[in-house]
Amino acid sequence: MLHLFKKIRQKLLVEKRLSNYIFYAIGEVFLVVIGILLAIQFSNWNEKRNEVQKEIWYLDNIANDMFYQKETLLDLKNSFEKTLLLSQTILKDYYKNNSFENVDSLSFKLNQLMSTYKYPNIDNTYEELISSGKVSLIENYDLLTDIIDFYLNTDEVDFMFSTNEEQVFYEEVYSVLIKYSEVDISKFIESNDINKSDIEIQNYILSELKKPRVKLELTNAIKNKIIIVSDYLITVDESIADVDRMISAIDTEINTLQ
Repeated sequence: MLHLFKKIRQKLLVEKRLSNYIFYAIGEVFLVVIGILLAIQFSNWNEKRNEVQKEIWYLDNIANDMFYQKETLLDLKNSFEKTLLLSQTILKDYYKNNSFENVDSLSFKLNQLMSTYKYPNIDNTYEELISSGKVSLIENYDLLTDIIDFYLNTDEVDFMFSTNEEQVFYEEVYSVLIKYSEVDISKFIESNDINKSDIEIQNYILSELKKPRVKLELTNAIKNKIIIVSDYLITVDESIADVDRMISAIDTEINTLQ
């Protein structure tokens, strides 16, 4: 097209037809302007397309993080349910005879109750999004707000788990359980000689467990474990529901963007 304008311009100059030359000159300028505008428009479109692809990448990876978090939460829920059942079984056997002497494998069961739990805070993609300053890539304000609220709540729950572990579990549960059981290291060391129970120690523990003060101390420790884990179960169920809701919302947004 520009080559055609060039030929026409040269012909008009030779023929000295100034008015027509001006007309074609304006047309040529107009064509150049249109070309520039189209190039700018294409550049803007291409840049916008790249931003949308980045937005999809962040949303997809945040959803993946949440999926892995849900998998961990389901494992955690399973552990909590087993812990509750075990705790209830110990107390049921104790109250049946008003004694810990006839509780089967008491030391092993108390070892199981010494387990601690860390809340899964899988936020790698979200933290990268925040630290890189690319939050504006997510244009759906409501979804962005929900994502931020989700991870703020995750941080709060993580803090709650850590605080309970330090101030409640170790002080009121673990410190009691460890006094009336032998630490089980069978899954770390296979030697039967090391894992053998010392009869003298077992007799000492059983004699201590006959004391009213110790009975109160140990039953309270087990009850506190039940309270902690029951609260955790409620929190985990709520978290799983939140994860499902967020993944669904993110998937819907990704489908809209694609």
